Amino acid sequence: MMYNQLMLKFKETAKNNFPGELILFITAVFGSILYISLIFNDNLWVDEAFTASLIRGSIPEVLKNTAADTLPPFYNVAGKLLTLVSGFSAPVLKLFSCFPMILLIFFGGRKLLTLYGFRTAFIYELFLFSMPHFLHYGVEIRMYSWGVFACGMAALFFSGILKEKKGWTAFMLFTVFSGYIHHFALVSCGMLWFILLIILLKKKDLQTLKKYVLNLLIFFILYLPCMILTVFQLKAASSYFAMAPLTFGSFLSDIRFPYVTNITPLSVLLFLSAAAAVPASFRFSAETEDRFTGFFLISAFYLTLLFGYGVSLISGRSFFTARYLVPALSILWMGIALCWDRLISITHDNRFLLLFAALIIVFTGAVCYRQAFREEYKEGAGAMKAYFGENFKKGDGCIVLEDYPEIEICLKYYCPDLQIKRWKDAEEVTGTLWLFLNGNSKPKLEKAGKHGYNAEYISDFSFDRYSFSLYRLEKEGS
Repeated sequence: MMYNQLMLKFKETAKNNFPGELILFITAVFGSILYISLIFNDNLWVDEAFTASLIRGSIPEVLKNTAADTLPPFYNVAGKLLTLVSGFSAPVLKLFSCFPMILLIFFGGRKLLTLYGFRTAFIYELFLFSMPHFLHYGVEIRMYSWGVFACGMAALFFSGILKEKKGWTAFMLFTVFSGYIHHFALVSCGMLWFILLIILLKKKDLQTLKKYVLNLLIFFILYLPCMILTVFQLKAASSYFAMAPLTFGSFLSDIRFPYVTNITPLSVLLFLSAAAAVPASFRFSAETEDRFTGFFLISAFYLTLLFGYGVSLISGRSFFTARYLVPALSILWMGIALCWDRLISITHDNRFLLLFAALIIVFTGAVCYRQAFREEYKEGAGAMKAYFGENFKKGDGCIVLEDYPEIEICLKYYCPDLQIKRWKDAEEVTGTLWLFLNGNSKPKLEKAGKHGYNAEYISDFSFDRYSFSLYRLEKEGS
């Protein structure tokens, strides 16, 4: 009896816009608080340190280094402009990264409320701060969160085109924006254009096809400057840029990428619950033209994956990694939210299904937030920075011995004045020479003696996912 009364009240709330909007607003505020709670740290990994160091430079340096990079210009340029106003710090840049996630939660919920009703909007808002990878990439000092925003907004207006036959200009502009953020954000939006084309061709809707072609033409005109820059970047980077080799195993891993938590049974359950909801979109309201929207949005995600593997196979080199799918996650989970809503509808709001949906969202969100919090606030960076601040002086230099130049890149962020040298240039250092040693220490430490240096062990330090031993070097006989 109590359950029936609660469900009746819930339905009345969903039908009444004001209470529905109020609940969505409160939910969005809660999600925003979660994102903002993760930004107050200085714990950066190599890609973040690279981007932050690039943004720290002067405007001419930022423009020059961005042109020499392999990614579109928006994040670096916009981030630089922000730091001119607010000052340079990791929390400022992390706030810049989580801002589009907050925008998408607020606007996505409002737009889906108009298109599909309260429940779809509510589920999607919850997904945006509960599902895997959002909280992690949402505060990372990289362009992925802005890619999530552009793809999510494009997906919202894609849905509006299917349901209301309007929203073309906004859909086109957010596609342009995605191109200035990340190449694979553009690919994901491109898949939405591809799906639209198939739909219009199947319908033989010539009038709407004209709108399609016109907006596509405007897109190419607006994207042309970034396209020219991209051609230049890829040409310059073609000799060195490539990702890890792609295999059948990596393909299977990428298929399940959106559902991966650090608890395998939960990851499997999340994947199965998402897959089980997809057939519901085929059964709901056969008279409604947009009944396949959830399926289309999910398809756009996996078409992006196939595109990445296809280009890599054709070119003979890997140009794809799983994190390039991050922008498309906002498209995928919007599709799953639609499918979950359809499934709940055709089961007449089955109480066990509703309870299951609530539990899986809450549990996944708790797991993902805990994991993101531990990553962002991992101990070590504070102690390392404190030691650096007390002991590193202007004119000091260092040798970094590691298998991959990740700590070395991070040092350019944490110690921008520290000169990073090779053994042959070590004598150019006028101050103290330090040795950063990562990995198997004995054979690497022997190199110091071969080059005429005595190594005095200082301490072990760690930050983010890295650890190293620090030594002070002195020339033998000095």
